[in-house]
Order: sequence, then structure tokens, then C-alpha cells
Amino acid sequence: MNLLKRAFAEAFGTCVLTLVACGVAVFSNGNLVATSLGFGLVIVVMAYSIGNISGCHINPAVSLAMAIRKEITWKEFGVYCASQFIGAFVGTMLLAAFTRQFDALGGNEISVVLYNHETLELDAWSYMGAFLIEVLLTCIFVFAIIGVTDKKFGNGKLGGIVIGLALTLVHLIGIGFTGTSVNPARGFSAAICQLFAGDNTTSASQVWIWVLAPFAGGALAAVVYSLFFEKKACDDQAETLKTVETKE
Repeated sequence: MNLLKRAFAEAFGTCVLTLVACGVAVFSNGNLVATSLGFGLVIVVMAYSIGNISGCHINPAVSLAMAIRKEITWKEFGVYCASQFIGAFVGTMLLAAFTRQFDALGGNEISVVLYNHETLELDAWSYMGAFLIEVLLTCIFVFAIIGVTDKKFGNGKLGGIVIGLALTLVHLIGIGFTGTSVNPARGFSAAICQLFAGDNTTSASQVWIWVLAPFAGGALAAVVYSLFFEKKACDDQAETLKTVETKE
């Protein structure tokens, strides 16, 4: 399909994700269940709406994984990424217009409140821990996407539901730590827009985590999936050839 049409679909999908899901987070005051379901349900809706057009990545980390796996070309990866960042900015600006504020747009932030409500100061481990959490959560999410969309297994019809549940799951565990980015476009757009409003102490100052960690997690998922399943496919093929040769 025409790359321009796919780019528009990715921009539209990322805009909807940012506007609706982050909107749920803002209006529910960050409620854990509501926010997690908001992100998961948007993915389900978009997967079955634009999935046949662009694959419904609406996340640069997903596009990176697909480029590594050669599901898309690197040129397509660049176009997809640009579209996703643009879409995320549009969605964030629409949310700002609707809420009439720039300081609460669903941006990510390292949590310093423990389960016993003890508040800690940010230190080196806070940043390293947040980065690792985002890498792992993105890896889990993207790994699920690769697995359910792998044509060898024929699970494509269930893809939207599984992907939506996977995003809900990582938000349920991640919100308490970082607010859960797992999407460079969404994390970057909220942080930058909040920076314009003068909020340079939280999401904006930590923006490198919300961008770099998801990219690292997406790449890791592609590599790990290949190690697990591509090797298995090669072993199965070798076993089949061995069986044929034995029969002959």
C-alpha cells in the first residue's frame, strides 16, 4: 500500500492513542485501572481499524523491532517514526486545548513513593531503575506483538486483543514506577509540551529515559524473539530434511 497512506494511518493512530489514553490518565487523576484500560482499549480499537493499512505500530519502538526483523524497510521505519512523533504531538496539543493546561498531559515521571508511602529523593539508582523498567516493559510488550503477528503461527485475528491486553498489563505494573512510557513518541511529546509550560523538573528533565529505554526494549525484543523462534524454525527444518533423507 502507498507509503503516504500508511504514514497518515500511523500519525492518526498515534494521535488517537495520545489524546484518548493520556486523556483518561488526566481526567481519572492517574487511576491505575482506568489508565491501564484506556491504553489497552485504544490499541485494540486502532489495531482493528488501521491494522490492515499500516500494521498499526503507532509506536516507534514497535517499528524499530519490525525493521530489525525486516518486516519493514529502514526507509519505512524512518517514515513511520516521523509520522508517529507528529501524531503524538498533535494528540498532546489537542489534549492541552481541551484541558486548557500544559502542565498535566499524561507525561511520565520517576516515582519516589514506595509501597509503604515513604517518599525518597531521586538518586542514581532511581534513574537506572526507571531506565531498566522501561526497557523490560517495552521488551515484554513488543515481544508479545512480534509473537502474535508472526505469520508462521497464524494468530493474526487475535492480534489486536492480545496486544491490547499486553499494553494493559505493562501499564498495570509500570505506572507505579514511571507512569509507563514504552512509547518514545508519546513520552517525548508529553514531556516537551509540559516543558513549554515551564515544567522542567519532572518529565522533561527525564525525557531521555522515555525515548531511549523504549527503543532499547524494542530492539531487545526483536533479538530475543529471533533467538527463541528463528533457531527453533531452523531446527525443525533440519529435522524435516533429516526425516526425508532417512525415508529415501
